[in-house]
Amino acid sequence: GIAAFGSYIAVVATASVGPGGAIAVSRIVAAVDCGRVVNPALVRQQIEGGLIAGLAQATAAAPTIRYGQIVATTPKMPRLADVPKIEVELLANGAPSGGVSGLGFAVIAPAVANALAAGSGRRLRKLPLDPMGA
Repeated sequence: GIAAFGSYIAVVATASVGPGGAIAVSRIVAAVDCGRVVNPALVRQQIEGGLIAGLAQATAAAPTIRYGQIVATTPKMPRLADVPKIEVELLANGAPSGGVSGLGFAVIAPAVANALAAGSGRRLRKLPLDPMGA
């Protein structure tokens, strides 16, 4: 887990490598301690949105570079139907409210990398995650 914005988060992902080296994430569980929660639904939405955006960035294809410049392409972003099951557990307490807007984004790539390493024994250390890369 990490501490950021006055809050704490821990994330566990269930992930595998599918045909052609595509990363498939089937489940994400997040535990969030952000102090006093005023609106639990909004906190969950912020965490879920960050997890989805971070997952898209962590598993998207790396940009193509030609002659020292990035070649313009249309990135293939995940579809809503491909979003894994996400569970967010809020650990509310009497501490002052912390921020949650960047929490999910910050922890999803390491959580997926850890899940892939646990399943394959191979640690991916560069983003975007590419199980077929060198």
